[in-house]
Amino acid sequence: MKQQQTFFPESDNDPSLTEKLEEGLLPLINVVFLLLLFFLIAGIVLQDQLPALPDTANGRDERRPDMDLVVEADGNLRFDGSPIERNALGEKLPEYNESDRLRLGVDEQLSMSELESLFQTLDEAGHPQVILLTDPGQ
Repeated sequence: MKQQQTFFPESDNDPSLTEKLEEGLLPLINVVFLLLLFFLIAGIVLQDQLPALPDTANGRDERRPDMDLVVEADGNLRFDGSPIERNALGEKLPEYNESDRLRLGVDEQLSMSELESLFQTLDEAGHPQVILLTDPGQ
C-alpha cells in the first residue's frame, strides 16, 4: 500500500502551525506597541497651550455698533436716537424680520428684571427675538 501524504506534512523538525502563526504575529504586535508609544509621547510633547491671542484691547475698534433700540440705565428708551415710550414700541418699531433682527443696546446698570420686562414688551410688540449687544471689555 501506498502511504498517503498529508497536505501539510509534519516532521519532527518543522514547527507546528500555531508556532508559525505566533511567529508571524509577534512583529505586528511589536509595531502596534511602538506606534502606541509614539503617539503617547507625541501627545505629551505637543500638549502646549494655545498661542496667545492678539490683545483685543490694543486693536479695539472704538466705533460703537449700530443699535436700533437703546435702553439707558434709568430705563428710558431711544429708538434711532429719539426718545420713545415703552407703550409705543409696537407702533414705532419696524415689522419683525428674522434675517434682520432688532439690535438692542442695554446699559450695564439695568437690572435683570427690567431687562426681562423689556423682552416681554418686545415680544408683545411682535419682536420675539432680538440681538442683544454687549460690551466685550467688561
